[in-house]
Amino acid sequence: MLVALGAVALLVVLGCGTSPPPPTASPTVLAVRPAVLIEQTWTAANGQWTFGGTVDPEGDPTDVVLEIGPGPATARRFDAKVPVEQDLITAGPLTITTRAIPDIDEICVRLTATNSAGASSSSPLCFPHDLPSIAPPAAPTVEIDPAWTVANGEWAFTVRVDPKGSPTDVVLEIGPGPASAAKFAQAAAAPGLTEAATLTMTTKTIPDAKEVCVRFTATNSLGKASSKPVCFPHDSAGPS
Repeated sequence: MLVALGAVALLVVLGCGTSPPPPTASPTVLAVRPAVLIEQTWTAANGQWTFGGTVDPEGDPTDVVLEIGPGPATARRFDAKVPVEQDLITAGPLTITTRAIPDIDEICVRLTATNSAGASSSSPLCFPHDLPSIAPPAAPTVEIDPAWTVANGEWAFTVRVDPKGSPTDVVLEIGPGPASAAKFAQAAAAPGLTEAATLTMTTKTIPDAKEVCVRFTATNSLGKASSKPVCFPHDSAGPS
């Protein structure tokens, strides 16, 4: 009888033991496709085109290419590929310079980055092959119209001004003649001209002199220019 009770007690002790926890699985890290962006500005000089962009490989070795093809952007056709980076790991800006730009009317380029998760492409950047040349800013040009009018004691003069890419102040100047020795004073002004334009300025301030001379002077940060003077008798009603 005692032996039987001992066996039961042993079974109870063994049944209360704690089972070891099951092994936990390590979380699976999924690769993410790279992020890629192309800048919307570029330069072209001496037959070479330079583009900029940014790529984030998302921690996975990434190959980057510049893809080139004909426009328009909706065509999404890229026939040529220029290698940019291989096994890129660090996110950051990229600069690409190439001569592999086809001589066609419109060109589209994009950056494509590929890692183990797949490929990502930037929006296309499209532009004409031959861009119009832009002259650097310069001193303004100014040309007075020799025709003028007077009505109700008010005189009107016209001028053509090109600011040459720099904000320009235009002044109407009037003084007693003759043209070879005219002394000018400001009569009217138009500040901050940024585009080539034809201006008309009026004034009632005419010097009491036998001969009157007028001119326009244009000034910007790169220089100053004055038109040739237009001279006429004070009592003239207008050019003949």
